Amino acid sequence: MPLKINSLSIRSRLILMLILVSAISGIVLIYIGYISGKESISESIFNQLTSVKASKKYQIESYFDEIANLTEVLGTNEMIVSALRDFKKGYKEISKQEIPPECNQQLSNHYNDFIDRMSQNIDVKSDIDIYYPKSLEACHLQYNYIVTNPHPLGEKQKYLNSEDYSAYGQAHQKYHTYLSELTSKFGFYDIFLIDLERGDIVYTAYKETDFATNLYTGPYRESNLADLSRILRSNSDLSKAKFIDFEAYRPSYGAPAAFVGMPVTEGAEVIGALVLQLPVDEINRIMTGSNNWEADGLGQSGETYLVGEDYLMRSISRFYLQDTVGYTEALMTLGIEKEAIERMYRIGTTILNQRVKTEGVAAALAGKNETRIIEDYRHIPVLSSYAPLHLRDLNWAILSELDEAEANIPIYKFQKKVFIALCIIILLVTFFAMYLAGKFVRPIELLSEGVHRISNGDYSQEIDIHTNDEIGELAHSFNEMTHNIDEQQQLLEQHSLENEKLLLNFIPETIAKRLQQGEKNIVETYPNVSLVAIDITGFSELTSSLGPSESINLLNSIVEAFDIAAHKHHVEKIRTVGDSYFAACGMFYPRLDHAKRILEFGLELRQLIIQFNINYNIKLSLNIGIHSGEVIAGIVGNEKFSYDLWGKTINEVFMLRDAADDHEILVSTEIHNKTEGYFVFKKTELPKSSRVNVDAWKFVEERKKA
Repeated sequence: MPLKINSLSIRSRLILMLILVSAISGIVLIYIGYISGKESISESIFNQLTSVKASKKYQIESYFDEIANLTEVLGTNEMIVSALRDFKKGYKEISKQEIPPECNQQLSNHYNDFIDRMSQNIDVKSDIDIYYPKSLEACHLQYNYIVTNPHPLGEKQKYLNSEDYSAYGQAHQKYHTYLSELTSKFGFYDIFLIDLERGDIVYTAYKETDFATNLYTGPYRESNLADLSRILRSNSDLSKAKFIDFEAYRPSYGAPAAFVGMPVTEGAEVIGALVLQLPVDEINRIMTGSNNWEADGLGQSGETYLVGEDYLMRSISRFYLQDTVGYTEALMTLGIEKEAIERMYRIGTTILNQRVKTEGVAAALAGKNETRIIEDYRHIPVLSSYAPLHLRDLNWAILSELDEAEANIPIYKFQKKVFIALCIIILLVTFFAMYLAGKFVRPIELLSEGVHRISNGDYSQEIDIHTNDEIGELAHSFNEMTHNIDEQQQLLEQHSLENEKLLLNFIPETIAKRLQQGEKNIVETYPNVSLVAIDITGFSELTSSLGPSESINLLNSIVEAFDIAAHKHHVEKIRTVGDSYFAACGMFYPRLDHAKRILEFGLELRQLIIQFNINYNIKLSLNIGIHSGEVIAGIVGNEKFSYDLWGKTINEVFMLRDAADDHEILVSTEIHNKTEGYFVFKKTELPKSSRVNVDAWKFVEERKKA
């Protein structure tokens, strides 16, 4: 039977009305809070992904720039020029030498083994004629430096061939040690010296099956190394290195290989080319953070990876590294070609084997730098931050992603808390509504009793309602009572706020709350905090001319401006002593970018003091020291207590401040390492009289954004 409102009592109507209004208001407010919280959490995660992407992007671009610069330096090195000239000469004279009769059989056996091993990684034809060297020079050199080389595969570079007295052998003895050490020390996979005119590879350090072959007519004429050689041969700019993108390289048993090279000249003549095979492991190390994704802030499911313009990976997948079998099985369920999965498993990498044709990759390759939620190459929704990579000769994209499910964990927790809070609010409102309804209806009940007594002829008792309108009087009394209670509450809150504000002038907010809760012996160790110590030089001399009143007003204005800047940069003021200012970042509220924030804070203070000088026609300057490290903080004293910090890091930051000149910012190596991607520093040699026992770097300028 439907509920009829008119049949309910006034008490019940009031209760229902209060519950309904309060519930609707609570639901609306909580929904708004939930949406705002969800947006804030998502924005925070996107900012984190963008920060990681920017860091990896800078590292990769810097790494490729360093390789290009190194190649350009080596390409003009006299040792390389001399080596290429001598190897070419020795290579041409090999045709005059006789090949041992056993060469053909042993070289055939070697290529049978080579094809067997390569077929384990990629599908190839079992025909050695495809790869068998066609030239006399290639047969002779491969026989002497590969087949008869006593060292196993992967260590052929250890063979110097001291018994070969030919022109080539003498050149090998003279240059091989230098070239092989050059390759290993700089982490390259291999080094090549190529006769660009004829296409002959006259030297390699690691002696794979491409050694001594011809890149224009030989078995690897369609490889990316051959393409790079043709580019270098026709290149008009002889001073710039050229990159060629990754391809499956058969001499390396089908493993992905990319190359960088430049023409080598002697005078005005191009005598050949220097080519370096890029190390895949170094690219993977940068992108995976040495397989330490969580330390990079990518959680349990985040990764940063590279994709080429062919939509194939250029760095290895995190999920392949962490669970190779499970990853390949997951790809099979997605309908990925079995051949690609098997090739990925056999070669041991997703580079050139994992296709990533997602919206993010397409946008990044088109030059867009964005953040959004997309489906990744596993068909899983992710929060993605992507951008194009600015690499010479290469069009790649970089993506930093985190599974949406993991990103939403804080949101789900927040949603659960919101639901519990709503239930509690409705329960409290119900009890409160019942109480108010009773208070409201009671005067009406008293009036009804009085009416009954009067109707029964009992005039002895007065109705205890002192008004002509009983409900109006009740409302007036209730309002008066409420008003009195409200005044008392406001007075108490005002006293409480004044006491709390006074306490916060001496100690941080989080410590003040712990003191108010009765906690004693408060001491904490903070393992990674950025600190800034500032000295306002020239203020003491200025005081004598201004007088006490004007000088304290000026100092208050300066400190107030500093405090506003600290709040802006999320920096926590520790204390001010006279004309000294001491603050921290990442202490009470941990932050990944506390070093960058505190340096930006120092820069703003330096600008503020310049503005004060202009406004007040004074000459003040700041000496600023910034350091990062472990500190110990706590309450010192019992009756007259103070909040203080101590430890090695504290001493060193004040030493840096004391060593700084006027308007100078000195930072430690820890700050330099964390912020060098955003600011430019100069290593500073401090006077021997300085007590600073840490390396000091002077701030120069902020890096311009690309």
